[in-house]
Amino acid sequence: MKTGRRVVLLAFLLVAACSKPIEPGLYRVRVGAADGILRAGTDSLGNETFLFYADTGSVYADTVTVALKTEKRKLWLSFPDGRSEKVTLNPYEVLEFHRFLDSDLYLLPQFEVGETKDVVFGRVLRDADKEREYANLTMDLYYPKNDRTETRPLLMTFHEGAFLEGDKRDTSLLEWNRYFASLGYVVSSVNYRVGSRRNQKDTDEAMYRALKDANAAVRFLLKRDSLMIHSDRIFAAGADAGAVTALNLAYMREEDLPEIIREQGDSVVVVRQTLLRGFDIRAVANLWGAIPDTTILLNADVPVISFQSVNDPVMPFQAGHPYEEQEEDPETILDFLKSAFESILSVFLPDIEMHPFREMYGAGTIDRILRERGVQSVLYTSEEEMHNLFLKEDGSVDYPIYDEIKEQTARFFASKMETSPVFLRQDPEDAQLFLIDNSEVEVCQWNVEGGVIIGRSDDTIRILLFPEAESHSVSVSGAYTSGLTFFETITL
Repeated sequence: MKTGRRVVLLAFLLVAACSKPIEPGLYRVRVGAADGILRAGTDSLGNETFLFYADTGSVYADTVTVALKTEKRKLWLSFPDGRSEKVTLNPYEVLEFHRFLDSDLYLLPQFEVGETKDVVFGRVLRDADKEREYANLTMDLYYPKNDRTETRPLLMTFHEGAFLEGDKRDTSLLEWNRYFASLGYVVSSVNYRVGSRRNQKDTDEAMYRALKDANAAVRFLLKRDSLMIHSDRIFAAGADAGAVTALNLAYMREEDLPEIIREQGDSVVVVRQTLLRGFDIRAVANLWGAIPDTTILLNADVPVISFQSVNDPVMPFQAGHPYEEQEEDPETILDFLKSAFESILSVFLPDIEMHPFREMYGAGTIDRILRERGVQSVLYTSEEEMHNLFLKEDGSVDYPIYDEIKEQTARFFASKMETSPVFLRQDPEDAQLFLIDNSEVEVCQWNVEGGVIIGRSDDTIRILLFPEAESHSVSVSGAYTSGLTFFETITL
């Protein structure tokens, strides 16, 4: 009984609807085996007008003026050729569209910063030559408060100090770390092991101990779900020896370690940690650092932004031994005697070698090789004869330069937040189909100017264009999983 009453009610409503003027707007209709769009409107005299847009498989609809009439409680479209087709009118739902506003996330400070000090991420041998003397490895964490992103990028920062000294709370690092946390990063400032005797063997060991500690710190953080770190958005930055560590973290692999290091086994490795990697670095900020071997640049395609003076008196801009000025060929008898004395001294007293660091390759060489490989490299240089570009002679921070380096790095990192930007394209085999291919898109909205969307999924739409429209375009706007936004459009 109830079913019967519903049928009678629906029939009554249909008759009532058909007896009234059709509301202006768009309606989905099916004519025979073809789908289409009916546009109801009025002319200048107030008479009803109806245009039928037939979807014939072309991006532009076939358009015909039709008459809509009611016969025997049914709706009929009457075509100019005299034929009539029974139709059902289904209102066309116009999807809401708004362009996502350009995001300042990762570009401008917008969060309060929380801090957690002295987080222990590993235990290590205090001295590789002694047994059972362990020390804790610690990091300081800086993170955005009240951010609404589901995942956060991670920035690893490493202090300077020639692998002899330095601390995660160095004055320049504190503001750097808080700045990037205010942009939306989780920032980890790492205390890696420092200290070595003045010979190449010891400085090599110190360099690679720092690398292994850095690896351990990243793996430790990736296991902390409460930090909401996105495992594919890890960045690294450092100055001086810290930059060496950041670059090695991005590019060096186990097989690149010098033989003397491999022979040491676990004596320089964080307890139960190895260089087995479970992550990749998205980009590196190299502040007057260098690499020990140019072949490591073949291991990955990691973009690098570098800052260094071409006249750096400490770290070679191209190639050379760090932390001492490079000597040319002897020109005077005094130069010759000094060179001979240093050579003899290095044989009998190896612990005070004249070149305690192996030859290394600075920002100029790194930039050239990466560019030759087609990997993005941005290099900012100075002509000043100075090492740390934002420290004045009295040791105070030159804030205009310091802020410029921070902001340039922030822009560079933000541009690398996605592996590739959204690319809107029209399917070459189906002109009605428009799509984006990007797994890092979290949400998107579509819009068609001069036409309608007749089918859609998350990353694809099918369209039908009205030939008489003044302009035709397809647009998509949305947000990546990082929180950054995008807008792409194609004018047809």
